Amino acid sequence: MKKLLIGLLAVIVLGTAGFFVYTRFAKAPGSNNPMASSAPAGTAWKYNKAIASPITQKVATDTDATLGDVEKDKSSVKIFKGALANETEIKLDTPDSVPNYAGEEVDMIGAPVEISAGQPTRLDEAALVSFKVEKSSLPADGSTSTLRIAYYDGSSWEYLKPVSIDMDSGIVTFRTFHFSLFGLTKIKKQTVITEHWIHSKTLDNELRYKINKATDKVSGKIIDLALEKMGIKDKNLASKVLADVLKEDGYKKIYDAYGKGDMVDLDQQIAILAAKKIAQIVPESTLQAGLKHFADEKGVGDAGALGTAAGYAAEGQYKDAAKVIADRILDKTAIGLAGKIGVEAVKWQIASWKDSEVEAAYIAYKNGANGVFYGYNADKGDFDTIWDQMRGIRRQLEIEAIKKENEARVDAGLPALDEKQMDALRDQVKNSYAKQFEERAKRDEDFAAEEKKLKMLVDAYTKAGIFDETLGPVGLDKGLDYENKLDVLYHFSEKIMADTKRFELSDKNGLIMDKAISVDDIAQGAKFWFSGPDGVKKYKQFLKDRFNISLYPELKDLAGKWSGSFTIKSIDIPEELKNQNKGKEDENGCDFNMDLSQLIGKTQPVTLNVKPTSDTGGNIDFGSKDSEPKTLPFTYEDGVIKMAFSEKGAVATIALNVAEEKDNYTAIGSMNMTYAEGKVKINADMSTSKPIKPAVPAPAKPADKKK
Repeated sequence: MKKLLIGLLAVIVLGTAGFFVYTRFAKAPGSNNPMASSAPAGTAWKYNKAIASPITQKVATDTDATLGDVEKDKSSVKIFKGALANETEIKLDTPDSVPNYAGEEVDMIGAPVEISAGQPTRLDEAALVSFKVEKSSLPADGSTSTLRIAYYDGSSWEYLKPVSIDMDSGIVTFRTFHFSLFGLTKIKKQTVITEHWIHSKTLDNELRYKINKATDKVSGKIIDLALEKMGIKDKNLASKVLADVLKEDGYKKIYDAYGKGDMVDLDQQIAILAAKKIAQIVPESTLQAGLKHFADEKGVGDAGALGTAAGYAAEGQYKDAAKVIADRILDKTAIGLAGKIGVEAVKWQIASWKDSEVEAAYIAYKNGANGVFYGYNADKGDFDTIWDQMRGIRRQLEIEAIKKENEARVDAGLPALDEKQMDALRDQVKNSYAKQFEERAKRDEDFAAEEKKLKMLVDAYTKAGIFDETLGPVGLDKGLDYENKLDVLYHFSEKIMADTKRFELSDKNGLIMDKAISVDDIAQGAKFWFSGPDGVKKYKQFLKDRFNISLYPELKDLAGKWSGSFTIKSIDIPEELKNQNKGKEDENGCDFNMDLSQLIGKTQPVTLNVKPTSDTGGNIDFGSKDSEPKTLPFTYEDGVIKMAFSEKGAVATIALNVAEEKDNYTAIGSMNMTYAEGKVKINADMSTSKPIKPAVPAPAKPADKKK
């Protein structure tokens, strides 16, 4: 393969390839639990007692225990060893009566069950509660999307998603970290699902964009890991470097990169800035020793080059010192790692808020709890007590944080966290949630305002008939349930806001505004976008007619030279080919046993010269530092440049999505190449850009001659 694939990768691959609407539905005035139903509860739950006499059992701390038989008693609870701090008597019972529910919103199924331990109890391990109901009570169409667990929180019924539903057996299971009154219900009004969906979306976006500063976390991790690789354990130095990074003007580039979702650029920006600050702040002797430590530990052959970095710093040549540090140390830590340790950790933390247990902890913190609500008993604003009582869910949050940190450290070539570092990370998790609870409590009015905006958007979609199973757009009818459709339409609203560069929602329908877009226009755009095979064209025409916006740049504006990078993501060679051709090359000089793994992840510069011959196509010259430019024909349609070609048995397809940003045109996409009748597969990513030429100013008029 040396003669063919390396050649093709150099010529073909390297040379020729190549806002958000955030909100949550406002709850009824005076409601303490935004997760519970806002409708008045006036329907009595009528049922036959499934458990005639209470089932009681003393449960030890070191063994599993199950109360009830799901077949005979129609419910059961399994308590795992380690869940209880002390031996406890647990009772499982069907109560004689339960509080009324909102019958216009839900249908209760079967009989409820009450699990109690004599006092408010939070578990260290989640218990599994199962219900069995007659198949005739389940949705006739076999859909599980409307089935929920009903939980009475002390003032109203709340509806939670099960963890598993077996439609054949009629068994529905969920997990709980506390004992209470539970049952099974079927949602019959979309409003209930809408409220929960909007609440979840609000949390996602508010916490992502308002509370968490992911780039701060990324910067801190990069600095800590870089210093750790150099054996520098002085936390004061790390704090000084981070503080200087955060106040640096160049930090704006990091936020811009994060906002665009360009994680590679984000990592590189942080690496460069952090390296510069490390060179400026770390004393010369410490830096010299640290760089030597890294060279010795990693067996780096150019220890001398590393050693010169401290000399550069001492002479004030911080750019030179930063380049050495970034290239030799931070590059290996930063690229891909910042996302894993920083951004991915934040994504996980945001996702955790969608867990009903974390949400319940916040509500107990905000309002206080008397032992009924989720088993919490704490004064309003007492975070330490709430955190202590979170018990099992707190432990899960800590375990997940440690797991993600260790996964990232493996990629960085660092040892797993030791016990002291794990304790520090546990403290970080606690402090992070304490800060988020406090910040969110301060911002509840903002949450409520944004909730109303998203409800306004969902109402516009409903009014436009988007959710109508008969009259709704065919492109949205792909077997999606209601929640899935809400997700898809949410992302569409982000798209049209970005396309129109209007990032505020308005109910002023019929008006064209500079910064806001009406929800009716968004709904109308969705009807076009999801209308069928030609939906994209209809949507494009809608933007032109309504806003005088061309969705994609015209091809003539893309003419000229582009620059960027090319990265091979994967190379797949089946073992059968390696065995068939072991020790020999095929007719094209290809050795399938050659190790090409070193090429994966390598980023190479690439240049493009776009030469249109019409409004929809032309030729592109591709080149890189390792190859001569190669000319290929291309087509341009709906903002996508496409090419396909073959060479020496290899077939390649390229697709680049073109977009116009503030100062640049970008063309980002992928190249897929196959060889040996499709058995060998190579996939790569390409990202290029071209500056937008500023408008040429009109020539100044000659001044009038004075008479």
